[in-house]
Amino acid sequence: MGSRGGGPCKCCFSFIVTLGLTALFLWLSLRTHEPKCYVGFFYVPSLNQTLKNPSNSTIVFTVEFDNGNKDKGIKYDNVNVTFGIFLDRNRTRTIGNSTIEGFYQGHQKNAKKPGFIEIHGGGLNRTAKVDGKSYFRVDFTTSVKYKILLWYTKRHSLWGRATVPVDDSGKKVGKKGIRLGHTATIIVSGAPPLAGCYCTLLTLGLFVNFLFLDLFF
Repeated sequence: MGSRGGGPCKCCFSFIVTLGLTALFLWLSLRTHEPKCYVGFFYVPSLNQTLKNPSNSTIVFTVEFDNGNKDKGIKYDNVNVTFGIFLDRNRTRTIGNSTIEGFYQGHQKNAKKPGFIEIHGGGLNRTAKVDGKSYFRVDFTTSVKYKILLWYTKRHSLWGRATVPVDDSGKKVGKKGIRLGHTATIIVSGAPPLAGCYCTLLTLGLFVNFLFLDLFF
């Protein structure tokens, strides 16, 4: 006796399922996550109570970048960092800015970028103290492109802000870095041209899957 009919249909269904799952996998592989950025080292010599003649014009800092993407590199444009001091709980005054030159960061890599700014006019003496600490505001802005295989996405804006407490030693309170900004999942819209095809195949595959399930099962 011959086998029951429906063999070609089952073969076609299996092919569509495989196609849909492949498209889903490829689509998920194109998703990117913003790097996490932190204020690492932060030192204000003029607030160091142990120094006899502390400098009144310098802030030394390090910004740390953490690329948590497993298989995507990140190319940064110049990173603009702006500093302010809290005059009271609600008011701040901008005291300077610095630029970190653009760089490339491999997947699952960390980067520490040091820098310093010179303050003029005695601006650091105008910090207000709350609970015995001085507080600084740090903002940064840049644009990044994600590298997927051999392609780069379009630029995505990246920004962040943090409040940095400084004690009487002139250093940031605590050993851990202070997070700048936010974390968000991005669906890459500037990915390689094949990305649109993958998404189309995914949609088509899922539609046909449901159609075959309804007709044959």
